[in-house]
Amino acid sequence: MADRPKPLDILNRSLKSPVIVKIRGGREFRGILAGYDLHMNLLLNDAEELNADSSVKNLLGEILVRGDNVVFISPTEPRDMEKEEEGAKGKELEDKERW
Repeated sequence: MADRPKPLDILNRSLKSPVIVKIRGGREFRGILAGYDLHMNLLLNDAEELNADSSVKNLLGEILVRGDNVVFISPTEPRDMEKEEEGAKGKELEDKERW
């Protein structure tokens, strides 16, 4: 039987990456997952509150989301600027490997 990833393993791989968090009451937040604990308390940097249509409602900065309120956490695609930075890092690694 194939090994299935555990939820905390997925969270660990999502550190320093963009995520969307939905909490009880229907509110959604998007930000960079800076940390978490075993209770799924989440620390988000560059957090934004989202409207129902996924547009930005409020810019919040750094927030702590209590794990009791979390309905789901979803990794998201990096923003365009982050993709460009990752591409540049990958190119640097390729150049180093050639030497």
